[in-house]
Amino acid sequence: MTDREQPAKALGRPDPHGGGRRRAAIGLAVAVALLVPAGVVTAFGTADPASTAGANPDPRPFVAEPETILDRSHSSQDSASGHPVAYVDRPTVLYSKPGGERKIRIAAKTEWGSRRVLGIVKRSGSWLAVLAPELENGEVGWIREDDVESLDAVSWSLRADLSRRRLVVRRGGKVVRSMKVGVGRADHPTPVGRYAVTDKLRVTDEGSPYGCCVLALTGHQTKLPAGWPGGDRLAVHATLDTSGLGQAVSTGCMRADPEDAAWMVEAVPLGTPVFVRR
Repeated sequence: MTDREQPAKALGRPDPHGGGRRRAAIGLAVAVALLVPAGVVTAFGTADPASTAGANPDPRPFVAEPETILDRSHSSQDSASGHPVAYVDRPTVLYSKPGGERKIRIAAKTEWGSRRVLGIVKRSGSWLAVLAPELENGEVGWIREDDVESLDAVSWSLRADLSRRRLVVRRGGKVVRSMKVGVGRADHPTPVGRYAVTDKLRVTDEGSPYGCCVLALTGHQTKLPAGWPGGDRLAVHATLDTSGLGQAVSTGCMRADPEDAAWMVEAVPLGTPVFVRR
């Protein structure tokens, strides 16, 4: 993540982004980028180096929360308030287009061991266009419906307004929570676009700048500082310094009040879409 992300290899997994485009499957989130000083292990990408100097982090500082039971009041056909998702239970190939070339092979679980739940952006016949963190921002991969374990829909969504520095959580089209968030600084702005929640993580390191918890997203910070040693995944995460809420203070991720972040990790299902606008 950005704001103080851990390189994937520091978690004992292959680096998903080494070598240009994200085309190798990774065993590894509106969002905040983390800065990681030398020797500090993190998984995202934007924390203040001064806040982590001399830290001795847990080698596995993130623990995935059990999957939330999806709200089944909206089927995958409900376009008004339901957002379709696909469950994948085995390694699966994503294609460049329906019937096109093989693009990437994704694992059945995320790098943190969460169940793989893919947000569906559109459909073409028996093919589904999905979001995945192995892909670049704005890019989709196509999956055959026959390769999906099951389809469902989430009635939740997160909508971030970067100019207002506010994140709104909706369920069934109705606002259930609105909060101030810290967003990316002018030189490292939070990327706009559509993303999806891939993991809901509890932080085991009490001194972590990620605070109590993290919603990891499919997106990536594309404007990191030169020589950045951490990862580029976007996330919505808690913060130890709430003075930055409502300010442009991060390297790309979105920072939330710990109470709001803990609530989201408890309530928001995997696969929930996250819409970020200026």
